[in-house]
Formats: sequence, structure tokens, C-alpha cells
Amino acid sequence: MASQVLSGSSNVSYTNNTGQNVRIIINYMANPSAMSWTSTSGGSVTPVLPNSVGAIGRNLAFNNGLSGYTGALSANNGANIEGYESTNFALPTEIMLAPGQTFSATCGPHNIVVIPENG
Repeated sequence: MASQVLSGSSNVSYTNNTGQNVRIIINYMANPSAMSWTSTSGGSVTPVLPNSVGAIGRNLAFNNGLSGYTGALSANNGANIEGYESTNFALPTEIMLAPGQTFSATCGPHNIVVIPENG
């Protein structure tokens, strides 16, 4: 199976029915207010989000409007877009799903790539 791109204007849900592990890579997700994915034990993982998160994603440029700093963050600093915001939180931009597991998010516009284990 080839890679799949999930793009839309609101909310996203994906169930891995490929028969193999897949990587979920969040390139961009605006206004995430809830996110969860199935855990290996059959439950779900639900990170706690602050009341307001502007956007998350990999290697996004930003301007937080507070210090006048504008720049691009990379994987080297481990912070991605929210690294200079005043509210600290941890939210993954890449997860793995086993066959039959699901990923979902309540959000605005998004661009997510699903990559099967064997490419």
C-alpha cells in the first residue's frame, strides 16, 4: 500500500486496516482540542491539551507575537511550533499504529501522512 494523505478542514479519524504497522505524521493541525489513539493494551491514549493551542506540526514557521522573534523550528530543538508559547504541553507529531488501531483528533484544518511499515 502506498502512503496516504489525510487533509481536511475539520476533525480527522483513521483506522489502520492495512494489516501492518503504520506511521502517522502530523505535518499540520490547527486548533487541536482533543486527540487520541488506541494503545497496545486496547485502551486509548488521550493527551491533556491546554484550553487553547494554535497549531502543531513538524518544522513549522511561526511568529508568536510576544517577543518579536520569527523563525523556523526544527526537530533538533524538540519543540516544533508551540516551543515559544507561554503554555507548556507535550503533543506528538508522529505516532505508530498497529493493525486495527485508530487515531482521531478534534481539530481544524489538517494535513497528515499515513506511511505503511513496508512502504
